[in-house]
Amino acid sequence: MLVLLLLAGCSSTPKSKPQDATLSRLDHAGDTAFDLEQPDQAVTQYRAALARARTADDAAAIADAGFNLATAELRAGRPRDALRTAQDLTQGLGRRGIVDPDFELISATALFRLDNFPAAARAANGLTGAKTPALSNAAWFLLGLIADQRHDRRGLEKAIASMTSAADPGDLAELQARLAHSAPLALHAADLRRNQLDYRGMARALALAAQFTPSAPDAADLYLRAGRSAAAQGNAADARAWLGSARVLAPDTALRTDAEHALHDLSGRSAHGSN
Repeated sequence: MLVLLLLAGCSSTPKSKPQDATLSRLDHAGDTAFDLEQPDQAVTQYRAALARARTADDAAAIADAGFNLATAELRAGRPRDALRTAQDLTQGLGRRGIVDPDFELISATALFRLDNFPAAARAANGLTGAKTPALSNAAWFLLGLIADQRHDRRGLEKAIASMTSAADPGDLAELQARLAHSAPLALHAADLRRNQLDYRGMARALALAAQFTPSAPDAADLYLRAGRSAAAQGNAADARAWLGSARVLAPDTALRTDAEHALHDLSGRSAHGSN
């Protein structure tokens, strides 16, 4: 009886599931690199974490690591890789009966960045009725961007009207700026993005403000600021376009020289990165 009581006492508290220390280290390393704005390093760590999760055949860990990997690939300017990762995870998890709509948002965003607007719109439309407000609002924001690219004013108005009070203020301000062709609203969106540490969105909003600014010197300065930020983030394509616009619009030698130096630095950085 004493032995039975002792055994009962030992088993009264369930043992916790052993933690995979290797997977935890890889996740933490990826998170640290991502937070330090080193997305290429984050991709490496998250890819290793995904491999480890697959080693354990842990569906939840696979979904988490896969989502982190696809997000880091987007941040690193690799939309094609992010799309491939999202599609691979969607199919693999689907065979287990697991549906994760976050991967659909990744796919829609990647398709948008690849300029495949019809496919991006189809993916985003499937998320507008999501039970999670953040997911639904993000889908409407993406649809608003697509409508703007298509010069579809009604579609842009619908996207704005469909976003709820829980929508990201920066998203809403950016779409409103696009609808009104308003530089002040775009600058407001840039401020909101900066406060959220969303520097990619901030740079895009600065370039949008430049687009709607009638003064050539002011527009050139805004394009220069947007281009420098994009270049520092490793977003070479947008940086090159915005710095080029700054150089063309610059009315004085000093501003034009700044834009040319930034373009030169960007070319040198790109050449170094390709070695």
